Amino acid sequence: MGLHILAADDNEFAGLQYKKVFEKHQHDITIAKDGEACVEAYKKKLYENRSDVDPFNVVLLDFVMPKKNGVRVAKEILELRPHQKIIFVSAFGNGILDDASVFLKDDVEIIQKPFSLEFLVNKIESIHALRNIR
Repeated sequence: MGLHILAADDNEFAGLQYKKVFEKHQHDITIAKDGEACVEAYKKKLYENRSDVDPFNVVLLDFVMPKKNGVRVAKEILELRPHQKIIFVSAFGNGILDDASVFLKDDVEIIQKPFSLEFLVNKIESIHALRNIR
């Protein structure tokens, strides 16, 4: 069974690349073009599912996006589901979360650009496998 992934990136090319690689690995991916669209997609899926399970296995966030930045999006999602796995994919490195460490949990991490898409797929699949073991 494939994973359910939500990715928010204002770079249309990056979104197309995410879609291509994750669908190649039999995963379902929803692409949001900005932070606001990401939160809306998350809420829509959350209310469609109506269960205690997180609506996505992982949420991929760019840090700099129009309308809402990645930290703001993460905060809103974690208010809805405190254990939602979130991965920031950013060229800015670990310093981007310094001011957000108050609310960000262990379920949030950063992958610094550049990285290969296969690396990202393997990372997400291994995270999901580890979460299922616990």
